[in-house]
Amino acid sequence: MPLDSVQLMLNFDMVGRLRDDKLMVYGTATASELPQLVTGENVAPAFRLTAIGDGFGPSDHSSFFAKDIPVLHFFTDLHDQYHRADDDVALINAGGMARVAAYAERIVRRVGDQPARLTFQRAAQPTAQMGTRSTGGVYFGSVPDMSAEVQGMRLSGVRPGSPADKAGLKAGDVVIEFAGVKVTDLYTYTDALGTKKPGDTVQVIVLRDGQRVTLQAVLGRRGE
Repeated sequence: MPLDSVQLMLNFDMVGRLRDDKLMVYGTATASELPQLVTGENVAPAFRLTAIGDGFGPSDHSSFFAKDIPVLHFFTDLHDQYHRADDDVALINAGGMARVAAYAERIVRRVGDQPARLTFQRAAQPTAQMGTRSTGGVYFGSVPDMSAEVQGMRLSGVRPGSPADKAGLKAGDVVIEFAGVKVTDLYTYTDALGTKKPGDTVQVIVLRDGQRVTLQAVLGRRGE
């Protein structure tokens, strides 16, 4: 299909685990009309919506945005089974998926009913996204909250029995320092983790209810 005939690319990458009505939509600044469409079609029962302007990111929509095509990436956040063998069909929130699909359909119909094409905008690249950097096989077990807009890395949880769990980290903590490295986002955390090896003992500083808490963790090996 000729690219100049494409108005909008919609990407549904990880929308099967809707929890607490939380939905992230990336790419809302890639066309001037999209912010109003994305918020305006979030009707009851509404999502707890986090709209993120950037059109780049580690998923299929990025290559379309690079060709000046507006994009929307729908995402219900990471979870404890992300990229693990125990992520099974029984864990899918089918009703949540249907809600995401119905929401996207309303947006698509509005776009199709407009007399003019969407007005493409070059949105700025973000400081962090879902994270694709290698950590060299070292394992910590933190689950980032991708919707959080904080200085640091907020956790939506930790994997049971993981080094993070054994060290005492928990959902809601904001990691601000890892192994002596200041953590400002997911990327700086991943880079710091990647300098370590399994068996290393590291100091982790988190903000918990506004207070600094210092913890010690022994890092594991991914897959063990």
